[in-house]
Parts: sequence; structure tokens; C-alpha cells
Amino acid sequence: MSNFVDEECVEVELDLGKHYCLPKEIAIVPFENKFLVIYTLGVLWLVLENDEELAVFEDIKSEKTIEDVLKLYSEDAVFNVLTQIEAKKFERPKAIEKNEKNIYIFLTNNCNQKCRHCYMFAGDIKIEEVPCEKWMDIINKLADSGCNGITFTGGEITVYKGFEQLIKHASKSGLKVTVLTNGILWTNRLIESLYKYIDEIQVSIDGYDKDSYFNVRQYDGFEKALYCVKKFSQLGTKVSIATTPLYDELDDFIIGFETFAKALLEECPNVFIKVNHELIPGRDIKVSSKENQIYKNKLKAMIEKIYPNYYLESFILNYSDNAIRPNCGFGEISIAPNGDVYWCNRIHELTSSLNVFKCNIADIFNTSEQIKRSTSVDNTSVCKDCEIKYICSGGCRIKYEGINDALNHVGYWNYKCDGKDDIYRKMINCNEYFFEK
Repeated sequence: MSNFVDEECVEVELDLGKHYCLPKEIAIVPFENKFLVIYTLGVLWLVLENDEELAVFEDIKSEKTIEDVLKLYSEDAVFNVLTQIEAKKFERPKAIEKNEKNIYIFLTNNCNQKCRHCYMFAGDIKIEEVPCEKWMDIINKLADSGCNGITFTGGEITVYKGFEQLIKHASKSGLKVTVLTNGILWTNRLIESLYKYIDEIQVSIDGYDKDSYFNVRQYDGFEKALYCVKKFSQLGTKVSIATTPLYDELDDFIIGFETFAKALLEECPNVFIKVNHELIPGRDIKVSSKENQIYKNKLKAMIEKIYPNYYLESFILNYSDNAIRPNCGFGEISIAPNGDVYWCNRIHELTSSLNVFKCNIADIFNTSEQIKRSTSVDNTSVCKDCEIKYICSGGCRIKYEGINDALNHVGYWNYKCDGKDDIYRKMINCNEYFFEK
């Protein structure tokens, strides 16, 4: 018998005569002087440090016994490979596919601000709303159909009459409630009235002080929005800040926002800051793809200063459940203020053929599932044979040509891969965190 020590320092005995029956769906990718051994039907991989460990793995894969490989290779090489195989349950890999039903409801396209970067053009377009009672009925149907959660958004939800009632009703119906808001109309009374019914609130703050905020949002609301963040945080609600800086003022923004963010996190450590990486054409915004890449790179560097190792740690969190990601999330249901149904929350870029007030909820969910399957990486030309397709998910479907008619699409989707090196690097750097406990 041989002693085997896994990542929790629990000693396990292995029979030296044991041989492994590893899955056939394995790809081996050499990368930066290491080797990634990837189970291609799930979210599972090994990292081999050198040629000797690769040789060990190949012999184990060919069903040689532990005793056989110990005679051929160093004990360190054999034990490193066996540690990963055992700790990650690589002999019996899981292929988990989550299918939670989380719905976006745009209560209104009206807004009390006119942000320069707003791609909904809220406040400038014809106001569309339906009575609160109709949404109450839809919430009941969603809850009865197995919906897990609702995100209420707009426009600005606090200008919709009845939003308080809807938040409470959704929560009492057993749904997880997320609210997206600019935060400026949340009084102390309102917050204390609703915080128990809100699982998460996201407040948009596109600045680091009064002037920088006004420059983007054309409204003197910085202190009000910040009060909303701090008050909800104090009451124990999960709070995040969403910020979208403008391209032209980006360098000045980065300097000021980094200082602001670090001070805020000192005071409210449970608040999470989200920074958008892409500017979508909006009210005063039109940037090139090259400019968007510069924008993304500069903001990623800023985020790493605010949250050291952020991108590695978020990768760990996103994949720690081993759930596969067949697409980017396209196919999830978003409902416009007039009830029109879309398959992404970027509703302004899509067209709709269904309306929640005119269709059966079950039919909408069934169509949602069809859309998800249609836009899967298995139906994308460059992705279908890729070894990390269920990790990568194949990029934003909004950028796929013909996505507006996804249900009737025939053949494989065309997609230009942006490269896999960044994902490979994260898989290697966070390898130890994916050992099963």
C-alpha cells in the first residue's frame, strides 16, 4: 500500500496495484513550459509541470498500475500527478449544467437622469409602462413556473409608481430580488422599508466626487447615491457599485476613482465595485473597437490596484462549482417595460417576437431553452471542437451575426475567437483552488 496525501493533508492509502480508468474526452495542451490536461466535456483540468509528469500521466492513462509508474519515474512526479487525479476526482469527472431561471424586468424606460453614456436613451424616449397590477400577475406566474430570481431595472425603477409593492411581492413569493438603481431617490424611510426584501442592490455611481459624477450624469446626485450605498451596506444588504467612466476623461477618472474606491472599501468593506469594461454606443458615446480595447486594458489595470489578483480570484469563484457554461447567458429572459421579451438584457440591440402579457409563461421558458441550445458553443463553428469551450463559453452572442433571428438560425454560428492564452494562464495559476474538498 502507498500513502497518498491530498490537498487537505488527509492521508489516503492507495493500492499499488491500482490502475485508473480515465475519461477518453481529454485534451493535452502545452502552454508556457507546462501541460494542461483538460476534460473537454466539463470544467476540470490538471496542470503538469514538466515532460516527466506528462509521461507519468500518459502511462496512468494507458492503465499502468501505480507500482508500474513508480518503477519508471521519480516519486515526486508520480505523486504530483496522483495527487491531482485523486483530489480532483479526475477518474469520475462531473459535467454539471446549471439552469437557474433569473429574469430581468425593465419596469420603465423613464429616468430622472440623462447620463451621457446611457445606451437606453432613458429620459429621451417615449415612456413605456404598464400598471403595477399586471406585473403582480406576471410575478405570480413566474414564481409558479420555477423562476429563481428577478432583477428589477429601468430606466430608473424608483420613478415607477408601485415599485415598492413589486419588490415586496416578489420577495414574499420566494424569489431572489436584485435591484438596479441610480440611488438618488432612496430616502432613509424607503431604504428601511425595503431592505429586508432586497437580496442585492446595485447603485450606479459614475464618478469619484461631485464634479466627476455630474460630468457623466448631468445631475448633482453623488452624495445621495453614496448615502444609498452606505445605508444599505450598514443594514446588511449585499451592495455593489456599477461605474462606467467616459473614454475622454479616462486617465483623470482612474486617478480619482482609485483613491475614492479604496477609501470607500475601508469604510464599507462588504461593498463590491463593478467597473464596466466596454462602452456601448449611447447618448454621447461612440468609440471604435481599438478605443474600447484601450479602455478595457486601462480599467483592468485600475481594478487590479483596487482588488489585487481580482481577475484570478473572480475566475476561481466563477468556476468553483464546476458548472459548464454552454454560452454567455444568451437566452435568459429580459422583459421590456411594455412586456416584450428579449433573450439578453441589452434589449435595445435586439428585436422581440413575444410579449409576456400575450403569451403563456411556459411557452416563453420553452423558447428560452431553445435559444440557449441554438446558441451553445456546440453550435458555433470555432468553438464546437475547442477543448475549453465549456469554460470560455464562446464570447458575447450579441456580437454574432444574425443573432436577432436566433430561433430560426440554421447551421453553425460564426465567431472570431479572441484567443485562449488568458484562460490557459488562469487555469494554471489557480489550479490548486480547484481541488475537491
